[in-house]
Amino acid sequence: MKKWLYSVLARPGTIVVCFTVALALIVYTILFVKPYIGMADNGDYYREIHNLGLYYLTDNFDDRHFGYFNRLFGIRQYPFEQTTQFVSSLSLVIRTALSLDLWFTWDNVFDLRTMGAIYSVTYLVAFYLLLKLFGTQMSLPVLVGTGALAVLIFGDVGYVAYFNSFYGEPASYILLFLTLGFGFRLLRERVPATSDFVLFFLCSALFVAAKQQNAPIGILLAVINARIFFLRKDMRWKIVVSGLTFLLLVISVFVYAAIKDGISHINQYHTVTRGILESSTNPERDMEELGLDKKFSVLAGTTYYDKYSMEHSESALMNEQFYPNAGYGAVLKYYLLHMDRAVQKLDLASKHAYSIRPLVIGNYEKTVNKDYGAKADFFSVWSSFKEKFFPKSFRFLAIFYAIYYGFLTKFYVDYYRRNETRGMIRLELFALVGLIGVLQLSVSFLGAGDADLAKHLFLFNVTFDWMFITMAVYVMNYVYVKAKTKVGAGVLSWKPKRSISG
Repeated sequence: MKKWLYSVLARPGTIVVCFTVALALIVYTILFVKPYIGMADNGDYYREIHNLGLYYLTDNFDDRHFGYFNRLFGIRQYPFEQTTQFVSSLSLVIRTALSLDLWFTWDNVFDLRTMGAIYSVTYLVAFYLLLKLFGTQMSLPVLVGTGALAVLIFGDVGYVAYFNSFYGEPASYILLFLTLGFGFRLLRERVPATSDFVLFFLCSALFVAAKQQNAPIGILLAVINARIFFLRKDMRWKIVVSGLTFLLLVISVFVYAAIKDGISHINQYHTVTRGILESSTNPERDMEELGLDKKFSVLAGTTYYDKYSMEHSESALMNEQFYPNAGYGAVLKYYLLHMDRAVQKLDLASKHAYSIRPLVIGNYEKTVNKDYGAKADFFSVWSSFKEKFFPKSFRFLAIFYAIYYGFLTKFYVDYYRRNETRGMIRLELFALVGLIGVLQLSVSFLGAGDADLAKHLFLFNVTFDWMFITMAVYVMNYVYVKAKTKVGAGVLSWKPKRSISG
């Protein structure tokens, strides 16, 4: 009996299930056990929920924004005028949650935990898929270490608390993992299945559409698709891959082009006031170099959402003289001509790069009687450790990326010499994760200055932690192999175990 029980528990599949269950318990405790944990609104909720008929149950500005997590929202019973148009796959998640909530309760009050439930289930599927794909190729000790590290990092409250929110971050996070999961599953077989590519495309498209800042990533995914195109020679495969790749590019362009004035104004405002003007030694000169009147220098340090400001963010003056002249082209030109400022901003971004949890956003409902803006401590080991001990400099990030891509290059050359195309594409997916992080870091100031920097760098943290686990798994496998004095199979040397036809 003991021998049988050990044989069952020692199976990779059983270990994967155990870690998935452990993660499920952590997620459940964070989101669905009192006191409920979520994310307060920094002002972004309106553009996501207004057109869907949701509204706050309080008129108090401080109760609605920044300090407290609002779990309950009213549902309009009568038609209303749509004043904004916001394109995002996140609206699909909200609509689904809204339908489920109404179906179960019929009380015209939306509980944000319904969103948390949808995210949780989808997240656990993505986690299980990825751990199973890699875990079945690992030795048991390495699999146990990988599973424990993955739960510690990706079960952190800094990530999970976002599930109880209307932000686009959790959708991007989960959809990225699903995209990678189905991408790696596609490359598992010698002859990839069309159904796996369709799933890879669907997750890619939803990921690209989750947030406007994800739109450029669609181009990188299209490049991966172009590589996948040559894995099969039959016409059906080529038509499906080429057609869906073209559609992915169309979606990327559409999502980027659909950025409305309201959203672009928010980003432009912060790019100037919280980016270029922040810590400027000569703000009036900077305004003139941007092509703006130097009088706008008085807006330094302000945010678009400030209740009181020298000039209202959507005044006639701002719309006539500020926004038309504060385009991203002018900002990019400014930083190219002032590389010292660009490096300064990148270094500042690096100092905030490991903060998963925005300082100004609270996690508790007001009824819990916590301090305004209080943060949850439960299962925050990784986010606390990361923020406290990781070197906060651009130099460290450069070294970290150099090591990561150095190892990828080494393995890539080996695959290239053996003409193993699927192995090379697999490593290209690993490389894509790092590129997504670079994009998030580099456009953070260009897109919105230092306003809500921790939130803007959320996806950077996801990619950084993925890279960290990847390197940690390699080290664990290397140590295990050395200890056993024999060749083992690690995550980067994975080869397909079987093939299918057609």
